[in-house]
Amino acid sequence: MISEEIGRAMQASIPHLAQEVESHVLEVVESMMASKIDELKGMINAMQERKGTRKCTYKEFMACNPLPFKGEIDPIVCQRWIASTEAVFVRSHCEKEDQVMFATGLLQLRAKDWWDVYSKELGEEKVQVLTWQEFKEPFLKHHCPQSAIDKIQEDFLHLRQKDETIDEITNVFLDKLKFCNEIAGTERMKINRYFGMLKAEYREFIIPAKCETLIELIELARDREIEMRRQAKRGEKRVSENVSSSSPSKKPKFQDQGKKDKAKGSIPKCKTCGKLHTGECLKGKKGCYNCGQEGHPYYRCPNPSRTCYNCFQPGHIKAECPKLQQKTDEEARKEEAPRAKGRMFQITTEEAKDHPNVVSGVKEESSSQVKQQGDQDRGKSHV
Repeated sequence: MISEEIGRAMQASIPHLAQEVESHVLEVVESMMASKIDELKGMINAMQERKGTRKCTYKEFMACNPLPFKGEIDPIVCQRWIASTEAVFVRSHCEKEDQVMFATGLLQLRAKDWWDVYSKELGEEKVQVLTWQEFKEPFLKHHCPQSAIDKIQEDFLHLRQKDETIDEITNVFLDKLKFCNEIAGTERMKINRYFGMLKAEYREFIIPAKCETLIELIELARDREIEMRRQAKRGEKRVSENVSSSSPSKKPKFQDQGKKDKAKGSIPKCKTCGKLHTGECLKGKKGCYNCGQEGHPYYRCPNPSRTCYNCFQPGHIKAECPKLQQKTDEEARKEEAPRAKGRMFQITTEEAKDHPNVVSGVKEESSSQVKQQGDQDRGKSHV
């Protein structure tokens, strides 16, 4: 009986013991997890502190491939180097007290000579505490003089697209635009300047008033350039070019091919060189092909021959060709209208009375008698 009661008591206490064990285990696990989390947070904070306190080395600075500067007196090149160096400062996490020391290591040739002279005048102590902004002031004053900036502004006003592509002329425009805030300070002024710089074949298809920003205008110019390249591949021409080529006021650019072939047909083909020419063949001979003398090539001949492109005869040019002049005179004579020639007849008074084509009469004028003879066939009359 006692054993049965003990068994029943143990069975009744098992659920309570299980709950106590489970709660105890959870407490132990939670405390262990909290300690591990605190440990990890401490490690992360320590790493961040070490990273923040570690200084950038010159090797890490040079690993970012900063641009060197050779001392060009060019505001565009100078400003480009300043912007590139400041971008390297950000990427390499360079400390402010090291910026001047690292940047002056990029100076070469004339720029290095300038820095050597300026640093000696400044003194070693002031160089050590020189900030980047304090360095830029004398640097820009020497390498970006006002005269060079004025020249850029003048070139910007006269900038016109010639054979450059849109990307090429845009790069030139944007480089000069950095120094032209007084000339093109607003977005509308930039748009008008850029539009006026483009060639006519671009301006004909672009309306700048529809563009809100300069980027929109540049994109339209690029689209027009792509379309022009497509037209060139298809062999198309602009409408204005076709109209101008059909203008009757302009002389034809090329002469009739039939006349040219006919003129060439009169010249025999040389058996030595296989070309069309008259006179002695100079192939294989030394000296000038024009005069036959040695000491100079044919394109530097002091006695150049004059050959007519119409009759291919030496001694004159096409404008002086006698065959053309003869043809011109013949055509001029054909175009002249025939002129009626007047005739005069001598006749006596008796013959005039008997002739049926003579009209005679008496007119009182200055006490003299006037007779008129009419020629009915020619419509001419003589008094």
